[in-house]
Amino acid sequence: MTDQDTRYRLVLLGASRTGKSSIIHMFLNGKFLDTYKETVEDLHYREFTVDDKTIKVDILDTAGNMEFPAMRRLSIATSHAFILVYSVDSMSSFEEIRRIIEQIKEQRTNYAEIPIVIVGNKTDRTSVREVEEQHVQTMINELGPLHCRFAECTALDRASVIDIFLKLLSLVQLSAARQLSPILRRKVSERLKKKEFDDKNDKGISRSRSLIRRTSMKKKSGTSSASGDKHSPETPDCLVS
Repeated sequence: MTDQDTRYRLVLLGASRTGKSSIIHMFLNGKFLDTYKETVEDLHYREFTVDDKTIKVDILDTAGNMEFPAMRRLSIATSHAFILVYSVDSMSSFEEIRRIIEQIKEQRTNYAEIPIVIVGNKTDRTSVREVEEQHVQTMINELGPLHCRFAECTALDRASVIDIFLKLLSLVQLSAARQLSPILRRKVSERLKKKEFDDKNDKGISRSRSLIRRTSMKKKSGTSSASGDKHSPETPDCLVS
């Protein structure tokens, strides 16, 4: 995808009940999704403005089971980047990540260039942890080369969720998109200082659209301008950090 492109598709894949929808909800709305509803396929949309350039992003939340294999194949074929989510308290959900990566490699001849962030969710449940960081590194070494980063998070904490997207931006080759990194960092800092994670008057930072349901939120007044791009255009095949 070149800088002239205006639309970018990000797909979240992983087993059921790993928290994909909760991660998206926390990122877009700043609130934890405390009710579980099985996802078939939800498409969320948002726009970023950086230096008078508009980046349109589709975030696709996919089904966690294999009841819809055709939908998974289509999502893999059309995505510009992936966030692959497993639960740190479930080895079976981690093994599903291996199968997903193998499917990406089968379908996409340019798999080694596609930005991927592998995410271990539910770090609030480390007392029953089954998946360690070394498991992830071993898998990456076996399946590589991959253009990827690794992160752990809990969907209860917005700072750790936004870190996922910061790592994704560090892999993306769109120069305008990489400039979003300092903007997101500033938003995290502001929210931590003002303790806005639980603010009932949180206006959100995005507009979201679902294939099944539509919701609208007020936009924040004013715009943020990005500072210089601090990311190198070249990254190692995979970093575990």
